[in-house]
Formats: sequence, C-alpha cells, structure tokens
Amino acid sequence: MSEKSYRAEMMQYYDEVLAQSARNYAFTSNKKWEQRYREVEPLSDKILKDAIKKAGVSKRGFFSRMDSANQKLVKMEYTAIDYVNNDKPKQAIELLDSEEYLKQREILAGGLEKFIKKYHEKELEFTIISKPVLDVIELERRLAVLEKQLDEEKFTTVGRFASKMAHDLRNPLSIIQLSLENLKLLYGVDAKKQKQFDKVDRSIDRIVHQVDDVLDFVREIPIKLEKITLSEIIHESLDSITIPDNIKLILPKDDFELICDKRQLAVVLNNLILNSVQAIKDKGTVTLSGVEKNDLVVITIEDSGSGISKDRIDDIFEPLFTTKQQGTGLGLASVKSIIKTHAGTISVTSPPTIFTITLPKTNS
Repeated sequence: MSEKSYRAEMMQYYDEVLAQSARNYAFTSNKKWEQRYREVEPLSDKILKDAIKKAGVSKRGFFSRMDSANQKLVKMEYTAIDYVNNDKPKQAIELLDSEEYLKQREILAGGLEKFIKKYHEKELEFTIISKPVLDVIELERRLAVLEKQLDEEKFTTVGRFASKMAHDLRNPLSIIQLSLENLKLLYGVDAKKQKQFDKVDRSIDRIVHQVDDVLDFVREIPIKLEKITLSEIIHESLDSITIPDNIKLILPKDDFELICDKRQLAVVLNNLILNSVQAIKDKGTVTLSGVEKNDLVVITIEDSGSGISKDRIDDIFEPLFTTKQQGTGLGLASVKSIIKTHAGTISVTSPPTIFTITLPKTNS
C-alpha cells in the first residue's frame, strides 16, 4: 500500500468518526461523543496538512480540495456541538442534515473513496481494508442507540416506583394537613401557636414539592396546548407557594398570550420561584418579567440572593444535582425537560441569579 493511499484511508476513517460522533452527540447529548470528536478532530487536521505538504504537484490540488471541504465540515460540526450545549439539539440535527453539509460530505467522502479505489490494485483489497472501519462506525452508532434505550428503560422503572411512592406518601400527607386544620380550629391561633403551625405547613409543602419533583421528572405527560396569558400561568404557579413576609415578589407589568401547556408551564415557574425564595436567606426580592420578541416570548426570574458559584452553575440542570440538603436534585432537570418539550430554551446567569426562558408564541 502506498503512503498516499494510506493517508487517504486514514482521512476517510477520521471523516467517518467525526461525522458519526457529531451526529451521535446531536441525537443523544451524551458528552462522550463531544469528547471523542474533540480528540479526533486535531488528528484529522494534521494528517490532511501533512498530505498537502508531502504530496507531489499532481496530487497537492486534490488534498487541498479535501482539506477545504474538511474545514467547512468541521466548522459546521462544531456549530452543531455548540447548539447541543445550548439545549438546541433540533438545530444541530437540522444543520447536520442541511444541503451544504451533505454537499461537503460528498466532496470529502466521495473524493477520498475515488482516490483510494484508484490506488488499489484490486477492488477487493479496498473492501477488505475499509470494512473494519465501517464496522466500527456501525457498532458505535448501535451503541449510542442502545445507551439511549437503556436510559429510557431505567426511567420507566423509576417512574413506576415513583408513582407508587407518591401514592403511598400523599394519603398520610392529606391526613396530616387535615389534622393540622382541625388543630387550628380546636386550639385557636395565637402568635405562638401560629409560628408552630407555620413550621408544620412548610414541612408538608416541602415533602409535597419533593414528591412532585420526582413525578414531574419521570412521567411523560402529553402536552395539552391552549391559548393562555402569562398572568394566568403565574397565578396558577403561585397557588401552591407561600411567599414569606420578608420577600417581595414583583410580577410582570406587561401581559400577553402564548400557546402552551398551562399546567406544565406553571410547574416550571413554581420551581423557579420556589428556588429563588429559598436562595434568599434574609430580606430580598424575586422579580418576574416577560416580553414579546417577534414570534418568541422571553420570561425571566431574578432574585437578590447571593448567587450560584461558578463551579456549580454548569451542572445546575443535571438530574440529581442539588446544593440543598432537602432537595431531590430533580426540580430544575424537570424544568429543562418541560421547556425542551415546548421547543424552548432555558439558561441561567449569576450573580445576580437570572433564569431566562425563551419559548415560541405558538407550538405546532
């Protein structure tokens, strides 16, 4: 096998690995595919540059064209990776299926295939050498699909357990809540007793919220779209939250309509407002705002708490990640899932801590 043929085959291998890694990452959001892409891309670039440098005059033009196509592909693949990292996997998939991307893939992959065939004495030799490469790519693709299926099966199992747990917990919680109301009626409510009753109320609310966190995360609830105003969603979200007297809640001045699932969006705001309330230890403010931007709506929740540390902010939407002793670590993961289901995005900056939700005004 000639050195030129060997280099072309290595280019072909790297091209397949990069393309499949980018696509696997777009479909699964599994960080290992991003890591694999970033490890292989410099190797691919180096072998192309070496080929141009060492090629004779007659072949230098060919390898330069391959390098040009590769650079365009890498730029689009890195853009797709950035889309996934910014919770936009749909845009990543669309980019990797775009006409321009497929055109450059045809230039690179098709050009390399013709070059390799030309330099092999027999077609069989090419098939024998290339088949292991294709087998590796196919195995990686199947592995990505299997991992996704395994995750889904795990969540199905957890979902069954969570539903049973919720049922088992809700009944005694209802009895406790009813008993508390009876105690208030029986003994009256002076300042001292009210303080104790408030503690019990908050404890019950915390347990209910944690049960809801688990259920919201593992259940697949179909979206029921309806035209609703932002103020209606906010008011529903506040029904189950007790805002302490030391915290001022500022609601949006403007109101507008959007098409969404009222209950699920109320769960999102409920989680974010409750997080903000818990983040403020002393006197503070939680500010909600909403604006329309063309065919999008942008909702923000800002609090005057101490903020989120830099080493934790990147993991804040990850399942089971929490900085609170009583937290489940599923609340914000559920929030992200709901927003994603609505074809929207959510991000956070800190300090001050500001959660920003972007949603389409209409969901088709």
